[in-house]
Amino acid sequence: MKKLSCLLFFLLCSITVCTQQLTVATCNIRYDSQEDAEKGNGWKRRCPFICQQIRFSDFDIFGAQEVLHNQLADMLDALPGYAFIGVGRDDGATAGEYAPIFYKKEVLTLLRSGHFWLSEVTDRPNKGWDAALPRICTWGEFERDGKK
Repeated sequence: MKKLSCLLFFLLCSITVCTQQLTVATCNIRYDSQEDAEKGNGWKRRCPFICQQIRFSDFDIFGAQEVLHNQLADMLDALPGYAFIGVGRDDGATAGEYAPIFYKKEVLTLLRSGHFWLSEVTDRPNKGWDAALPRICTWGEFERDGKK
């Protein structure tokens, strides 16, 4: 019994030593609209708070929704340790909302990435399945400390 207990103890210790922690989140940023600004909740007011929360939470990687190009630039300026992947949904470049993935450059290495539209035609901007607007998905494969 003593040998079994020792074996179990060393097995649990080895599992604990190999465990890595990754902090992941998702954030709905809400697009930058004049109407929100007129009501006192515009992007210029929200941006510092959102970025402060991201820094405080120390996310290694996070996805975001409803991000316009100017918001993306503001976030990258406020979060210098992060890079991103993603494109605007309206043209596959910078127009329209992004669904970007932000990641810490010093923690994760980007191996592959891409995007596709959520519709029957996945390789270019379009609307699918009775959607009011184009929908896009961003994906990435990352490596941390030599482990995918």
